[in-house]
Amino acid sequence: MKNIINDIHWPAIIKLVNSDELLLLESPRDWLEIACLYQHSFQEGDCLADSDGQQYRISAPEAQQDSPVAHLPSLSPQSFPLTPLELLPWVKAHALAAGQCCIAKLGFTTVAQGIELVRSLDS
Repeated sequence: MKNIINDIHWPAIIKLVNSDELLLLESPRDWLEIACLYQHSFQEGDCLADSDGQQYRISAPEAQQDSPVAHLPSLSPQSFPLTPLELLPWVKAHALAAGQCCIAKLGFTTVAQGIELVRSLDS
């Protein structure tokens, strides 16, 4: 089975369907930490988007009561890339949730720039 983590261009973000905040992931290690933390909390529609705009659907692991080993959520590549225009409302909502003003002035031309903007908003 192919390891999807090796295909992701870092940094990346996670967009949860029930939250305006974006979770910034700098590396595969960040994904593993978030995957463990949110292990059974991911919902249909949650996704990870990498710096190239590739989107990955996040699926919570199936509950396996007979296994003592915890299973991590899985990532499935989507056939449609995230565009800067689709990312812009996510970044604006994230900025608003973080208490930033002047969100109407936010803009970028690439997904990588949008993710970099999320990084600067979080610092």
